[in-house]
Amino acid sequence: MIKFERNIEQDLAMKNLLISMVDMSDYLSAVLNYTGKILTPRQEKELIKILKKYRIPHEGLKYDVKILSENPYFRDIHLEEVSSPTVKYDKATIKKRTLINMNFHQPLGKYLFHHHPMGYFESDIDLPVLMEGDKVWMSPSVSEIESMKPGIKRGHGKCLTFGLGIGVLPYLWLLKDEVEDVTVVEFNQDVIDLFEIYIRPQFKTNKNLKIIHGNAFDYYNEEFLNRFDYVYVDFWESNEDGLELYTRLMEKKITLTHIDYWVEDSILSDLKYLVSSYLHAVYDDKGITDFLSATDDEMMPYAKKINRYFKKRTDLISTEDQLLGFIHGIDVLREILGQ
Repeated sequence: MIKFERNIEQDLAMKNLLISMVDMSDYLSAVLNYTGKILTPRQEKELIKILKKYRIPHEGLKYDVKILSENPYFRDIHLEEVSSPTVKYDKATIKKRTLINMNFHQPLGKYLFHHHPMGYFESDIDLPVLMEGDKVWMSPSVSEIESMKPGIKRGHGKCLTFGLGIGVLPYLWLLKDEVEDVTVVEFNQDVIDLFEIYIRPQFKTNKNLKIIHGNAFDYYNEEFLNRFDYVYVDFWESNEDGLELYTRLMEKKITLTHIDYWVEDSILSDLKYLVSSYLHAVYDDKGITDFLSATDDEMMPYAKKINRYFKKRTDLISTEDQLLGFIHGIDVLREILGQ
């Protein structure tokens, strides 16, 4: 079982972790009144004051529309003709000065505080939307485009991704000189059919794009993954459904180094909070039963994984760096979920 050396440094670290969680809650409450609304100049000043209070970068709330208009996918691929018995094209208009999330979770500082970069455009922006009845089926949001940039940048050689969507990542990969070809595993045949009919013909590249109709979990094995130089896993809708699916992958205990996962840090945010709470309970000599009883039903499977993991460890945590390593260390978090 993991143990702590009680000292002033550890006392302060535990205190700062708790403060960061409280600050996080207060910050979210403060910005909630502005998100999704058209900012007046006075409201923008109020928001900047809030961002300054929590030391959040705030120099550029106004985003340049070029992040969309000069994106090769938006420039080259048009979805107006996409149509099927169940899916129709529409457009969603983001009104000028509407405050929206421009990216997913971004850590700030060394504890548990994080933020979602926010901003607005100075003119109305139309985004393509594929509708299934009255529900959005697929739409390339600004935050999705921004959040996949690391995966786009790292793509090289033979690339693999799980999840086709409307083909944004495969197209941007294929435009790179460093990328030889792209393979996609997609579960939904309707997605594949619409892509093949309406989107693939618009691709301005002759490089090979192979689409496999199949289940990501069947293809997530070392033999298949090792056929590629770079793998980017992206078949969840957001961080909200991502943790469950990501956990199922981690339970396969594959530790290859050429695999990245879309919005991984955002997916792991709740797990970090839970690990912190567990370690705080151990540090205060509270029973693990109390930790488990304070965990809601949705997070209980993860709380049990955390307990199993730390019961096997024999570490003596004596410094803040060691403590934070167990909270933020990606290898630690992946191993916890693999329990």
